[in-house]
Amino acid sequence: MHISSLHLYPIKGCRGHSVTTVAVDPIGVVGDRRLMLVDASGRFVSQREEPLLATLTPEFDGTRLTVRAAGVKPLALEIDPAGALVDVTVWGDDFLATDQGELAAAWFSDVLGSAFRLVWFGPKSSRPIDPSYSPRPDAETAFTDGYPLLAVTEASLADLNTRLADAVPMARFRPNVVVQGGAAWDEDAWRVVTFGAMTFDAVKPCARCVVTTTDQQTGARNSRQEPLRTLATFRTIPGLGAIFGQNLVPRATGPIAVGDAVTLG
Repeated sequence: MHISSLHLYPIKGCRGHSVTTVAVDPIGVVGDRRLMLVDASGRFVSQREEPLLATLTPEFDGTRLTVRAAGVKPLALEIDPAGALVDVTVWGDDFLATDQGELAAAWFSDVLGSAFRLVWFGPKSSRPIDPSYSPRPDAETAFTDGYPLLAVTEASLADLNTRLADAVPMARFRPNVVVQGGAAWDEDAWRVVTFGAMTFDAVKPCARCVVTTTDQQTGARNSRQEPLRTLATFRTIPGLGAIFGQNLVPRATGPIAVGDAVTLG
């Protein structure tokens, strides 16, 4: 088995892009979901509520953000590490993030038609992983749904697509790491996985939601709720929901790259 593709999502919920190598730090892929939109109450915004986020294309180098959308001038922004600290909520987690000011808030609010603000996961942000699944007490993540990385396999998508009237691309599942090789659904049994020289704990199967029914180019929802409807017929874990992929927590920091061997242990 080997890594066949790697993906970054600079702003939670917005369009991702493919890369050939990534750096992994203690909270996940560097540059991945370190930015997020929040509503007036500080609650995170995702494609669940705003599917048109899929049409926004961000580029982020760690200090400078550019976001493009059809028909409007791109947003160009230098990240402000001294911005106001604000309380934000991702699912049941409440923590601090750094507000990125009025220019960003106005741009996103105009494009999406609702009042949103952009926040950054800076040095004063801290978000521990759910202790029920964490491999160690100090494990943390950023603005992800719950864990530092998400890995999926090409074999599992191929099996799912044999059950669908219309095949879906891997982008529907918004993974960080795509693995080629092995049998469909082998990732269910992963406990420790190594990409190249980097080792990760596989801590929880990934429960899927309406985002999987959202076209990642247009933001349109599938009228038949596919592939989620079919996935739920044969891949449901009681208490979790329909499952596709495995959540990972890194044991160290370092690079991983397309082509890296994938080993289990």
